[in-house]
Amino acid sequence: IVFQNCDLVQQSIVHIVQNPQKSSQKKDEAEDNCAGGTLKGLEREPESLTRVDLSTSILPSLSEGLAVILDTANKSISLPCDKSGAASYNSFYVFCKSFCRAVKPGKLRVRCSVCKQGTLTLARGPSCWEDVLIPNRITGVCQSQRCNGNIAEFYFKCGAHPTSASETSVALNLITTNSRRITCVTCTDVGSPVLVFQCMHRHVICLDCFHLYCVTMLNDRQFIHDPELGYSLPCV
Repeated sequence: IVFQNCDLVQQSIVHIVQNPQKSSQKKDEAEDNCAGGTLKGLEREPESLTRVDLSTSILPSLSEGLAVILDTANKSISLPCDKSGAASYNSFYVFCKSFCRAVKPGKLRVRCSVCKQGTLTLARGPSCWEDVLIPNRITGVCQSQRCNGNIAEFYFKCGAHPTSASETSVALNLITTNSRRITCVTCTDVGSPVLVFQCMHRHVICLDCFHLYCVTMLNDRQFIHDPELGYSLPCV
């Protein structure tokens, strides 16, 4: 079996699932095709989890506040590029605690909540961060033998190095690729990735400025205690 254009990195585990109804459906599909049925051909195939992009619900449509006032309107700035010259884009970011000890691009994975195997066929793909972070939002059918699991369990892995089956990383849902080239609210530079504050204007701050902001507020003991989130920081 040859896999092409599947976004699979080294040491990825691939589960081959045989559909028990496939043989019984071949005859029906052949009859539909002969009858001129085109509905199944027009249906979209399920989107791969490696291509799911949830950043559209995070980034603001327009930059507002201090960044706009100080911006010199240099619209020729582009996103950072990798060694091949192509603009780098990552859908997810995680904090890799065990190996990298830094913010790194992440990989979204799904498994059955019962048997913990990656043999769950999703009823639909995730469309927002709530689908991924809140349990029991998306259902499916587990293809493992003797398993009746039907609840999807999403998790993240670090995409910067090969990982074991049990190794996971914490998802950073407020950090995203700066695909809209929004200026940092503090230094007014255009960088990527960025953190998006959950304020009314959804201000964007680069990770370097956010690190300095955290250190300064920590030294000044200005962290705010939230009953649900714990100690946190407001927008700059």
